[in-house]
Amino acid sequence: MIKLYDFLVNEYNAIALKKDLTDLKGKTFFITGANGLIGSNLVNYLHYLNKKEKLNIKIIAHSFSAPVSWLPQEKNIRYISADLTEKLSEIKFNYLIHTATYGQPKKFIQNKLGTIKLNSEALIKLLEMSKRNKADVLFVSSSEIYGQVPQDLMPVSETYFGNVDTLSDRAVYAESKRLAETICNVFSKDGLNVKIVRLAIGYGPGIKYSDTRFMNEFIKRALTEGKLTMMDSGKAIRCFCFISDVIEMMLNVLFSSKDILYNIAGADNKTVREVAEMITKYINVPLIFPKDEEKISGTPSQLVLSKEKYCTEFLKTSFVNFEHGLKKTIEWIKILGEKQNG
Repeated sequence: MIKLYDFLVNEYNAIALKKDLTDLKGKTFFITGANGLIGSNLVNYLHYLNKKEKLNIKIIAHSFSAPVSWLPQEKNIRYISADLTEKLSEIKFNYLIHTATYGQPKKFIQNKLGTIKLNSEALIKLLEMSKRNKADVLFVSSSEIYGQVPQDLMPVSETYFGNVDTLSDRAVYAESKRLAETICNVFSKDGLNVKIVRLAIGYGPGIKYSDTRFMNEFIKRALTEGKLTMMDSGKAIRCFCFISDVIEMMLNVLFSSKDILYNIAGADNKTVREVAEMITKYINVPLIFPKDEEKISGTPSQLVLSKEKYCTEFLKTSFVNFEHGLKKTIEWIKILGEKQNG
């Protein structure tokens, strides 16, 4: 299996951290959800920094199951597999980044209470542990907390309070993330240094082959079936952010931000149909639309995040181009598919 930090070396090298990296020497990062797209890239990027800058950063990487094959094996990295909703052994760390979640619609619908517990009971335990460690914390929230946003408020800023139907299918995810932000704020007011990022759709290498989010599913179907059949007309508009931009923005918020809460988004807003058309163009397969549409109730028809707050504070003006990011993602999923089937 190709090493993720080699596969993304150019993108990692372009990450601009607004921090003196020598401050990170010998520090320990506790990253939950290390098997996921964000978690595995955080582990790989910090490992890349260690190799490049000789920082002796230590990483405690948590996942529910055994580590995925593209996580680096190195003496400074300790892997633990555990259920965060159960009792967790005491851990010493300087930074906590809590990315563990059931972010895929199929997953959080199948694990309703587990989704709620990860964003409440498990989070409280982790924040209490962080307080004992006097650690800095980054909680990864979601653009889902905004729910249905009026057209005149797009792109939506951090000041919008959200509009979520509590009885919809997606509410277990959106509302538990909203509760999690409230929990983080309680600990922040009690003296813990907690930051929150509301993430748009992050994408890129490091995603699992089994991930069922729509971009991954589209690419897999196009590669394996020789066509892509949509579930609906694809009119929904989404905001995308390539994984190296996600990592850069998240770490800058954790290390250096003035405020507690930031949207994390890229420069590209596209309809689901546009994404599907690009995928089928690059893989050279037909795109097929259904007669009847399938939907998950509570799914926003349009969700575009304002990144003005972050970009103004951190002077960010450039983002990974969507075409480049999508091609890189297709290449990654091809590699995973060949490994899966070979």
